[in-house]
Amino acid sequence: MTTPSQDSRADPAKDGAAWLRRGAIAIVAAAALLVLTFGQGRDQAIYTMVARSVVDGGMPYRDAWDFKPPGIFAIYTLARALFGAAPWGIRVIEALGLVATSFGLVVLARRLWKEATVGHVAAALAALVHAQLDFWHTAQPETFGGMLTVAALVVALRAAPRGPALVAAGALFGLAGLLKPPLAGGGAVLALWLSLRRRRDDPDASPRDLLAPFAWVLLGGVTPFAVTFAVFAARGALADLHQTLFVFTPHYTALGWEGRLFGAMLYQAVSEWLVEHSSAMGLGLLLLLARGPAGWSRPGLPLLLGIVGIQLLGVALQGKFFPYHYAGLWPVTALIAALGWVETARALLARGRMARVGLAALVLAGLLARSATKDVHGTFWRRAARRLRVFTWDRDDQPTIDGLATVADLDAQSNRRVAAALRSLTPEGEPIYVWGFEPALYDLADRPPASRYIYNIPQRVPWSASWARPMLLADLAAHPPAAIVVVDNDALPHVTGDGRTSVDLVDGDDPFVELRQMLQRDYRRAAAIQDFTIFTRTR
Repeated sequence: MTTPSQDSRADPAKDGAAWLRRGAIAIVAAAALLVLTFGQGRDQAIYTMVARSVVDGGMPYRDAWDFKPPGIFAIYTLARALFGAAPWGIRVIEALGLVATSFGLVVLARRLWKEATVGHVAAALAALVHAQLDFWHTAQPETFGGMLTVAALVVALRAAPRGPALVAAGALFGLAGLLKPPLAGGGAVLALWLSLRRRRDDPDASPRDLLAPFAWVLLGGVTPFAVTFAVFAARGALADLHQTLFVFTPHYTALGWEGRLFGAMLYQAVSEWLVEHSSAMGLGLLLLLARGPAGWSRPGLPLLLGIVGIQLLGVALQGKFFPYHYAGLWPVTALIAALGWVETARALLARGRMARVGLAALVLAGLLARSATKDVHGTFWRRAARRLRVFTWDRDDQPTIDGLATVADLDAQSNRRVAAALRSLTPEGEPIYVWGFEPALYDLADRPPASRYIYNIPQRVPWSASWARPMLLADLAAHPPAAIVVVDNDALPHVTGDGRTSVDLVDGDDPFVELRQMLQRDYRRAAAIQDFTIFTRTR
């Protein structure tokens, strides 16, 4: 009988890394599966309706109106083309993107620090926060912009990136900018970091060599914008894009600035990023800070912090501070926070049993102290347990499924009831119009919208009502709706600047007179369901 040699014995460090890798894979897989169960919020319904129009030959802004940048509509159009009207189609693309981003974080950790373990922890952190954002704050422009940011860094961060790689990275940052303009700024941060690194490595480098990264990244970055503008021009929709993004949207953004100083807004963005949304991320960042220069001096860290900084600047400039506005930050933040967790874990594991107990307490605090789950009913862990139950063995529990897709004044059960009523009250194929902010009803009822305005914000706000109301009336005259749904209790002061509801603009003191006259003249009240009143055409 032989005795195993020392070399054949298990290496505790390697064994621990293997278990950590398996744990990260499990967390990413669980998060991706949770994403597949997410319902559809209002924003997702808007993007879906624009995609429906594009698949049918229309164009964003001209044929289906929203004021988000065009990149998000391209992604939803892809989902619509591949999976039809199924709301889970976009979730399949989102889940695949989450998995790909997880691989990208591991690649980046290896390239920057030769630390696959850091990448595994980063993947787990990013996936956890992504799942915690739940259905309302996912599948947003920032969601996919963060994924493209990681892809751009993977392409660019090679030993000696050449021109084509930097052009490709710039193009990926440009695509991210088409989802959320500040995300394109990551390309400028990358170019600056590469130029400074070249100057450090070669003090005699020529100005041409130092400027080359800027030229390559800029070339790639402007290409998606140029192609987008060319497509809109060729399809005759460039003026509509301009009217929406450069006339309407600045007024909307200005609402968040009223009575506020930019310094205070930037402070809010930074503080919320650090402590408001994820204790796992925040603790990791603090642990890295506590490591001192040994942690701060890691190569590539200034690049990652610069990308985080430019995105936080964008959050502050927008001035709304919705949880999903930070979604583009989390993958890169996870890479930084993972450094703090891994270095601290190694230090504590080498100090004995009590230090390990302390590490376990830190991990528990990171998991439980603060979650990115906001606005919805219940904690992340309870909602995850409910999803596991109803999407595995209790699929007929419709009340729980509706509850998981309900938030604030969006009631999934009411929407289904209204959609069923519309199907029974209107002929198949006939258009309907929803005077309110509930665009999901069109797909749920399987009826086409009678207007490009799939929700009524442009008609409600003072800076666009003068041109948006006549355009809506022209749409309704050209495509008379078989039914008009008027929504109540849909006040959105952070969007409209006042507390009026859609009903107020029909029956209130300062109404949309022409719409009220149309309802009185051509329609009768057919049904009332919770906050919805359905009017059907009489002539």
